[in-house]
Amino acid sequence: MAISWSEAMKVGIELVDEDHRMLFSIVAEFEAIVKQDDSAAGAQALGQTLAKLQDYVRDHFEREEQIQLEAKYDGYEENKRQHQELTRTLESFIARQRDGSLGEAVAIARMRDFLAIWLTEHILRTDRRMRGRILPWAG
Repeated sequence: MAISWSEAMKVGIELVDEDHRMLFSIVAEFEAIVKQDDSAAGAQALGQTLAKLQDYVRDHFEREEQIQLEAKYDGYEENKRQHQELTRTLESFIARQRDGSLGEAVAIARMRDFLAIWLTEHILRTDRRMRGRILPWAG
């Protein structure tokens, strides 16, 4: 289930839109590793990509939430709740990937599906509500 960023996902705040494009890029890295390499080196690359994703998600959420706070955005609390949900789920997947408790193939398939659905749905249904309600230069 390959996913990609599209113009329909723009929220109109360049910093947020650039972050979203980067998140899709990291997920694409994850998918490419899964398709190409099932060796020990591939598992290591997968772990590094997941750590990169986890770091970027954290940084992005902090930036986006700060923009929302500064703009007194009324959707802030719900957005923050969803961010916390993704963070917990991502941490759980990464822990399972590291310890092998789900089995590599199952963990990868679930993570790929979760990321594709969550990232796309969150941007289209939650983040796009910011469009026109937070000035593009905010943040």
